[in-house]
Amino acid sequence: MRNGLRLMLLLAFYGSLFLVFTWPLALDFSSSLLVAPGRESYQFLWNVWHFRQAVLSGHNPYYTDWLFYPHGSGLVMHTYTPIIGLLSVVLGDDMLALNTTLLLSYALSGAGAYLLTRRWVRSPLLCLLSGFIFAYAPYKMQRLPEHYNLVLTATVPFYVLMFLRAFVFREGLFLPLVRSWRAVALCLLLGIITLLSDYYVLFGLIHFSLIYAAWFWFRIGHIQWRRPRPWLYLVGILVGSHILIRLMHLAGLKDNGIWWGGDVVSYLMPPPTSHFVHWEWVERLHHNPQVFNMPDSLENTIFIGYALPLLALLLWGLRVVRRRPVSWRFQDLQGRPLAWVLVIFLMFTVPALRIYGHDRLNLPTAFQHFIPFVNNIRCPTRWIMMIGLFLPIITFSALEAAWRDRWSTLSQHALSLLLAAIVMIEFWPKPYQRASVTMVPPVFEEVAKLPGTTLVPIPLSILDGSRLVGAVEFEQPFYQTFHHKKLPIGSLSRVSPELFASLDQEPVLHALLSIQTKPDTVPPAQPSPRQVQRFLRTFDPAAFVISPPYRNQPVHAYLRQLLQPYHYREQLVGGYVLLTPPIR
Repeated sequence: MRNGLRLMLLLAFYGSLFLVFTWPLALDFSSSLLVAPGRESYQFLWNVWHFRQAVLSGHNPYYTDWLFYPHGSGLVMHTYTPIIGLLSVVLGDDMLALNTTLLLSYALSGAGAYLLTRRWVRSPLLCLLSGFIFAYAPYKMQRLPEHYNLVLTATVPFYVLMFLRAFVFREGLFLPLVRSWRAVALCLLLGIITLLSDYYVLFGLIHFSLIYAAWFWFRIGHIQWRRPRPWLYLVGILVGSHILIRLMHLAGLKDNGIWWGGDVVSYLMPPPTSHFVHWEWVERLHHNPQVFNMPDSLENTIFIGYALPLLALLLWGLRVVRRRPVSWRFQDLQGRPLAWVLVIFLMFTVPALRIYGHDRLNLPTAFQHFIPFVNNIRCPTRWIMMIGLFLPIITFSALEAAWRDRWSTLSQHALSLLLAAIVMIEFWPKPYQRASVTMVPPVFEEVAKLPGTTLVPIPLSILDGSRLVGAVEFEQPFYQTFHHKKLPIGSLSRVSPELFASLDQEPVLHALLSIQTKPDTVPPAQPSPRQVQRFLRTFDPAAFVISPPYRNQPVHAYLRQLLQPYHYREQLVGGYVLLTPPIR
């Protein structure tokens, strides 16, 4: 009963922070969502809508022909977040399910990190701060309106808790002893929930498990770092891995992520979404192509604040010179490997040890980017989510060891509150923008009333994580959830080469894409009447809709001429051009 009450209070505390940071979202929880205009946010509402539509209609939710009609596409490799879709099936409301999942994820992330920290940290204030750092780190607050999947971290601290309860590792032995089969079952359940949330977070759990076990497999805790031999081995490993990876690049072997790796300077650079600490020099650095492979990208964010890393370095220095006792975390055989886990995840974020735009050293962790399937983890900076979990635990346990028997209780509370205030200022986000049902252009309400299978929008586009054909309008999947017409275009995390080729293979779409993309060149030859008729039969368009930037442009005139023999009617609706077939 007591544990249940504590969990409820923690959920209320961390959940209330979500409502504060996202205000006034709580006023329109079932009719609006957080977005970053011109980005992929809208896709996540489509994910939820499509999953619920497919389940309720008895179709496979991992396949769609609502996009890329009539070919369709599988969704197994898409960032699909089916966990939200399942909740939407229960609630019957897509936006409510989306916002409820986000609220629960932040609340559970904070509560889980609190409970995990409590294993080694006695101060409730520090445990609360640890939960806040993991749940509301700038990495997550920047991605909240863009990559909903990457903030679904609720399972991570609970998995670590269950993992530690489930197994007892013995040094030098590969297989652990099972302490609790119930905890093993809970680990598997949490893994399944994570699989339905995001594969980066799932790999975070897998990586943690392997890195933690490696501490015991290779007897890391018995290495005598005060002797020269371990340092010679370490230098040999670092130099050898650097040379080998360099040779692999020269041999033409492609990595799938080192280029995306972080820069050490990113740890000092608050993201643009920071309310109080995003200064002018940070903005200039954020846009600097000489430093970042992808300037302006949110993938460059690995900021964890200034106060926490500085405190961690200070406490580590005191331990090196033996000016403070060892922490409770270090004295616990289960807690001791966490520093090793933290170091490996730090190496994951900068696999080429990039410093101010220059790659200095290919670290051994970079080898994973050459491993098929595993190298789908191509954005190493996202591992900052795991650093945000373990760094506070290690630091606050060391802090308690440093002030034990030296500082009064009042002084300890005062320092904890001061540290919490500083971290809160560092992490506080700017207000978010929202999209709601009232923002859907009226033209799509008209399209919803029309008979027909598809909507053909101008501009045309196909987009995945590495390639774009045409000009993408990220709002189109959002609008589809209202007009319920299938689209010949689409945006997914993974799109097959055949789908990219489909726009060129269909004569009408090829002609429209060509003149849309190159309006100043000689217009392409018009498709033959037979080809146009086949297109109209195959796609059964309810309408063509031309977005305002393409109105009165060559593609508009071309489409008008193309459809003229078929007596399409043209009207202007809220700045959009609506072309509809004759009344059937």
